[in-house]
Amino acid sequence: MEPDSSDALAADGVDAAEESDDELEITLEAMMDSLRQAKVGELLLSTASTLASVAYGKLELGDLPEAKLAIDAIGVTLALLRDQGDATILRDFEQALASLQLAYAQATSAKP
Repeated sequence: MEPDSSDALAADGVDAAEESDDELEITLEAMMDSLRQAKVGELLLSTASTLASVAYGKLELGDLPEAKLAIDAIGVTLALLRDQGDATILRDFEQALASLQLAYAQATSAKP
């Protein structure tokens, strides 16, 4: 009895699923390797940058509680980095934080 095309399709589907699982495993392993090699300071700076973007967006939307949380988180993150890392980069982040704090203060005073 000859295998019909549905058997061939099913076999191809199993092969594709196995390949997909293998690719996922390789990708996850590569991500784990990257995390193991990452510097915590660099991750914190990246987090502060992301939080700054979020804070600006929340201020634009008028979501002041969320903006304040993001701004406060930036301040805490930068406090952890003050005695480490590049002073110029930290100064830039401090200036961004000051701008966000000012924008937040203006937004809260303008709100009835």
